[in-house]
Amino acid sequence: MDAQVGIIGAGPAGIAAGVQLKRFHMPSIIFEKREVGGLIANAYRVDNTLLFPEGISGKEFARRLKNYAERYGLEIHTEEAVRIEVGDEIRVKTDKAAYSFKYLIVATGTRPKTLSFPEFKYHITDIEEKYEKILIVGGGDIALDYALSAAEKCSNVIVLYRSTLKALPTLQKEVKENPRINLVRGEILDIFGKKVKTTAGMLTADVFLGAVGRVPNIEIVEGIIHPNIYLAGDVKNGIYRQSSLAIADGIHVAMKIWRRERYGNP
Repeated sequence: MDAQVGIIGAGPAGIAAGVQLKRFHMPSIIFEKREVGGLIANAYRVDNTLLFPEGISGKEFARRLKNYAERYGLEIHTEEAVRIEVGDEIRVKTDKAAYSFKYLIVATGTRPKTLSFPEFKYHITDIEEKYEKILIVGGGDIALDYALSAAEKCSNVIVLYRSTLKALPTLQKEVKENPRINLVRGEILDIFGKKVKTTAGMLTADVFLGAVGRVPNIEIVEGIIHPNIYLAGDVKNGIYRQSSLAIADGIHVAMKIWRRERYGNP
């Protein structure tokens, strides 16, 4: 085996699991196709951890996760896991190599629901340059969180939501108080270049960002049943997607693996 435990995903759950395993002296390899921190880097502000009562930006949270991983000497490979095969060992095939493990933790988080228009991007971190106008579609936490981030990059942010705003009341209040953000109730009918035809009238934007929901990014283990494969974090927590829960979940799974290895407990 390449290590006792493989971990797919270097977000809060994956890093927390890797650190806890390191404390148990159980070697692991973590696979992350982008950057340590995963999608947490997209967050305007993370408010739900007791260690940061004033909140912390997603980018800063990701930076601290990376430092945390380096402090514990976690082995992180910048590789995308593309296939899992099970037998006497669990084999993880990436876009670069193949690895074997006794245990596997899948902490792949979620992926965005997509719209039927190819013009849309789905991560605020994909928008690095400054624009005059940004159109964000969605009415949940992610949409309003993205709006606050976008308002720091451009002077006009339009949030187009279909029926009602479903975001946290604190997010709604902050967005409504931001003079750069306009909330518009309606649906997209068509897009012509920078012009958007909606049920609320014609809108214009330089870039389009979709934030209409997320689904578990679980395809890599779909249909696979194995007692030594564990899910951790947002990939299994449904609507309860919080960084604090993901961290706790990663630690919990690592402890279960250690107990299984030491005592044979399921």
